[in-house]
Amino acid sequence: MPAHARFVTILAAALAAGCASATCAPSTVVVERKEERPRVRTETRGVRTNATGRVVEDRRDVVVPEYWVQARDGRWYIVSESEWQAAEPGRALSLCR
Repeated sequence: MPAHARFVTILAAALAAGCASATCAPSTVVVERKEERPRVRTETRGVRTNATGRVVEDRRDVVVPEYWVQARDGRWYIVSESEWQAAEPGRALSLCR
């Protein structure tokens, strides 16, 4: 096998192994309670030139919600908005971890 083909094969195997950890491992938790928590995030809106000619990022802070559910064992899980809306205390919720 030529060196180039061997390199491509090794690279493809390494990338495939790296993606394996990003797959979904489904788990089910019984929801004890749920919370919507605000978080401040800095957004870059663009770049501009200041008075001295220096290029600077134009940033602003925005408040974004985070959605959390607590399982009966006391652990907190961050979930999507749709999962949070579907969650009801005392009922099972299927999560992708």
